Parts: sequence; C-alpha cells; structure tokens
Amino acid sequence: MKRSVVLTSVLLISSLYAGAGEGKEIFNKICYICHGKHAEKSSLGVSKIIAGWKADKIVEKLKAYKSGKLDQYGYGNMMRNRATKLTDEQMQAVAKYIESLGKPKQ
Repeated sequence: MKRSVVLTSVLLISSLYAGAGEGKEIFNKICYICHGKHAEKSSLGVSKIIAGWKADKIVEKLKAYKSGKLDQYGYGNMMRNRATKLTDEQMQAVAKYIESLGKPKQ
C-alpha cells in the first residue's frame, strides 16, 4: 500500500514538472518571437502583455483563435496558425508556464 502511494505521488509530481517543461519548450518555439522571452512584450506594440495571465484565460483565448472565433488586433490568422498546432494538453502546459512568469516588473 505505502509503495503504491509513493509511486503514485512520484508519477504525479513528475507529470507536473513534465508539463511545465513542455510549456516552456512550446513557448520558446512559437510564442516568444512576438511576446518576448518572458511574455513581457506587446506584440508589434498593439497586443496586451500576457505575462501573468491566468492559465484558464490563456487556454480560452487559444481555443478561440484555434476555432477561428477570435481575431484581436488583426492577428487572428497568425494566432490560429499557431494554435491549431497545439493539443488541449499542450495549450494547458504553455498556459501554466505563462501564468508562472508573473506580471512583468515596470
């Protein structure tokens, strides 16, 4: 019994860290170019800074872009192109990573 509890705990913790690592990897591949290394930039000076946004809000926006229902700042096609490459799990991972960055210091 103790052994299975320990094993379950180890697997849960490692999956949480794997998600965070995957989120950072995804961000560094497809997001940082416009949003900055720490999500601290306004894309082309018009979008909102996303650092510190809640993960649920980020996933909601990514899903809306993916479905073609969202086109903010004229970036709908560009964002849809990126969002369609992500699974729901990858969206969650990158959203949690962005949330973990916190608000940028002014």
